[in-house]
Amino acid sequence: MKEKKSLGIIALLCLTIFIFLGTPSLAGEKLVVAVNANWPPMQMKDDAGNITGYEIDMIHAVAAEAGFQVKLVVVPWNSLFKELKAGTFDAVMASVSITKGRTARYDFSDPYFSTEQLIVVRKDQAEVSLTGKAIGIFNLSRQADALRKTYGCNMTYYTVEQIDQAFRDLDRGDLSGVLCDSPVALTYVYSHPTYRGTFTLAQGSVSLCSDIPAEKYGIAVRKGDTSTLDLINEGLQAVRAKGIESQLKEKWFKDTLPEPMLGYVH
Repeated sequence: MKEKKSLGIIALLCLTIFIFLGTPSLAGEKLVVAVNANWPPMQMKDDAGNITGYEIDMIHAVAAEAGFQVKLVVVPWNSLFKELKAGTFDAVMASVSITKGRTARYDFSDPYFSTEQLIVVRKDQAEVSLTGKAIGIFNLSRQADALRKTYGCNMTYYTVEQIDQAFRDLDRGDLSGVLCDSPVALTYVYSHPTYRGTFTLAQGSVSLCSDIPAEKYGIAVRKGDTSTLDLINEGLQAVRAKGIESQLKEKWFKDTLPEPMLGYVH
């Protein structure tokens, strides 16, 4: 009887050890995170070719707080999700809006940024109606669809990698406006070194399609990769709780935007 009891205890101990050792932990490991580096000020390359931006600082802060290392790889937007699914990297942080369609195929972290879409126009065209005009867009958003239906605008599609081309086209009059996420729009209007003073927000742009809720950015991982997701969320929660998130927003937005515009970067 004692022998059977001893064997039962040993089996229980072995099971406990197996569960403990078998539980995957990524703390201290290196996560490969894909970025696009073409969406200022969220992520871009500086004059020396270094990847920089709000999201870049954020993922490094998340890694530091959660105790993992991070390796960034620059990937074209159209390849991000295909390569994530294939296991080329562990996560995507590239101003990815959390949508119903995407959450069916990928898991997302807690939201780390909210964005609205705004229309950027040339200052000398600020009072010109956009009805029937050519508008540059980067995705087929609900806002773009509303512009098309309500104002009869003609949409010209650009890839994320063509963001500079879209604003060059706007500057020379090939477009009447560019519809894009609020941090990008505000950067090109107020702080972009080439276009500062050239552009403004279209009249009514701030209230454009105000019935459409703001979108939220999240970090995407493969469906079911709970270990990576839990680690990222742990870091995000710590960054927020310790005030690091506020410091990063002050660094990237407060010093470059007028006070009334700060409500569009949250």
